[in-house]
Amino acid sequence: MPIRYINDLLFCERRAALHLNEQIWKDNQFTTEGLLSHKRVDVPRNRKRGELRDITGMWLVSYALGLIGKADLIEMHTSADGSIVPYPVEFKRGKKRRWDNNEAQLCAQALCLEEMMQVSIPRGAIFHVKSQHREEVHFDDSLRSHTIQAAKRLRQLVDNLETPKAKFHPKCKGCSLFEWCMPKSLRPRATAAKYLEAIISDSLTAQENDSL
Repeated sequence: MPIRYINDLLFCERRAALHLNEQIWKDNQFTTEGLLSHKRVDVPRNRKRGELRDITGMWLVSYALGLIGKADLIEMHTSADGSIVPYPVEFKRGKKRRWDNNEAQLCAQALCLEEMMQVSIPRGAIFHVKSQHREEVHFDDSLRSHTIQAAKRLRQLVDNLETPKAKFHPKCKGCSLFEWCMPKSLRPRATAAKYLEAIISDSLTAQENDSL
């Protein structure tokens, strides 16, 4: 599974399934800006920059997790004992939004690198292109477990050709698949029957409380 769908799945399982199982894709302002922000790191390069070595566009794979993808940037840091430790950097177009799951996507890259190079990678960073701000991410046990479970769930969705039902959420408004997903169409509708049921339920609860 492509590593980038870790982020997709954690944002919305239905969107990940629409992309992978039903091959539905549509760009909007956010996806287009994201593609443009990655242009300069999509080209494979291996170059020295001071004491660092930068690698862009490197393919990553984890057979254990069933993941594959390209890293935006990998900085090769030298540790105190002289060993080389990869430091993955994921490029994002703007500041972190409330429902982003960039840390899990970056952690998935680190897990791939650990499997490929047989090293331990303690941290990486997310670089926000618009603000030119770098946010360091520590790959602790909680984040690693969260990422591994997301990878397993992603595989499950694809193997079972499962597309979860739509559920409307405020974050849906920024999704490029909003008009295809139609999350509002399956919301429970307000009816007279449901209104009466609510009144009766409240009345029974009040009676029970009075009897206590």
